Parts: sequence; structure tokens; C-alpha cells
Amino acid sequence: MGSLSSCPRCGRKTKQAISSNWFPVHTCLSSSCGEKYCNECGDGDGTVCPECGSTSYGDYDEVYAED
Repeated sequence: MGSLSSCPRCGRKTKQAISSNWFPVHTCLSSSCGEKYCNECGDGDGTVCPECGSTSYGDYDEVYAED
């Protein structure tokens, strides 16, 4: 897993919290795309790539709250 400071597509960051201080960044697995996006990009739940519309993705990166 890679650690990012914000979502590469929309710039979303996370804040320190007791229950959750990170979120996954999806990577589109379409061979012609590869877009990285979070659940708030595109359709709002992360199931569809906002760039190409593919529903195939992998979670290889995470955004963590900064200390």
C-alpha cells in the first residue's frame, strides 16, 4: 500500500479522529485508464471510475491524517 497526503483527483484530505483517520484511494484497473480516485470522486461511492466509467478497481493507496 502506498501512503498519500490527499486524493490525487479531488484533493480530499482526512483529519485525525478516534475511529477513522484514513481512507482508501482506488486505482482504476481498466488498461487504458489507471485513474486514482476516492469514494467522494465521481458517483460518490467509489464503485465507478469518474474518468472512464469502469467498475473494476483495486485499492493500492491510502490517505492518512497528518500528525
